[in-house]
This record gives sequence, structure tokens and C-alpha cells, in this order.
Amino acid sequence: MSPDRDESQGKPWADETEFHLPEDHWPLPELVHTEKPHEAPTTDSFVAVSKTAEYLNLRSTFRNFAFPMTVAGLVSYFTFVLLSIYAVDFMATPLVGSLSVGMTIGLLQFAVVYAWTFIYVKFATKKLDPVSGALKAQLEKGVQA
Repeated sequence: MSPDRDESQGKPWADETEFHLPEDHWPLPELVHTEKPHEAPTTDSFVAVSKTAEYLNLRSTFRNFAFPMTVAGLVSYFTFVLLSIYAVDFMATPLVGSLSVGMTIGLLQFAVVYAWTFIYVKFATKKLDPVSGALKAQLEKGVQA
């Protein structure tokens, strides 16, 4: 089939990335787009939305969450690094068999990163995604704020 399929042929729009592939190679074959994609938002639309209370609240909510979490992550990581450099004897203290305090703290870094990721995903799903989804829909509809 030709990658230049269009509406007159009853096929999905040619400007969609996956439609340039043969149909049996589409990444998401079950999502067949039969409608024209939305128009790209204009610069004026983005500027208008960026001045709305919803957008400003979204940015504030994200910053109030992300900055403290970033600081906590950096403190955790650099504490481990500094202990490894300046508290060698403490980090070399055996805990169980050949497992030392340093190795334990190092392994705990993985658990901490997993926990922060889990917390962020929950936060974003609850607080950020609904507002950003509404703003996206507003931009796609071309509604001026």
C-alpha cells in the first residue's frame, strides 16, 4: 500500500507517523484514526493558556512537589558519596557476612529511587494529569482563554 493514503480512500491520514509503515507493522494497529487529526495549536493559544489560573496553579503544584523531592534525592545521593569518601571505616563496617554498611546504603539508593518514582507517579496521576489533560484539550479545541 502507498504511504500517501488519505481520506478519499477511507484510510487513516498520511501525516500520522505509524501510517507510513505497512499496516501489519503499525505499532498500534487497533487504533485506526479515521478522523482528521486536530489542528496544531497556535502560538497565541499557548500564550493565552499560559496566563490562565489553571496553568499557573499546575506549575505551582509541580514546583512545590518537584523541588523538595529533587533536593531530597540529591542530599541522599551525595550523603552516600561523601560517606564513601570521608567515612571509609564506617562504610567498611561489616553487617552480615561480607555485606558492609556502605554496600547496604548503596543498595538502599535503588529502593529510594523506586520509592520516589512511585510517589511521583501517584502524585502526578492525582494532581497534575487531570489539569494538564484539560489544558491539552483546551488547546486542541482551539479555545482561547
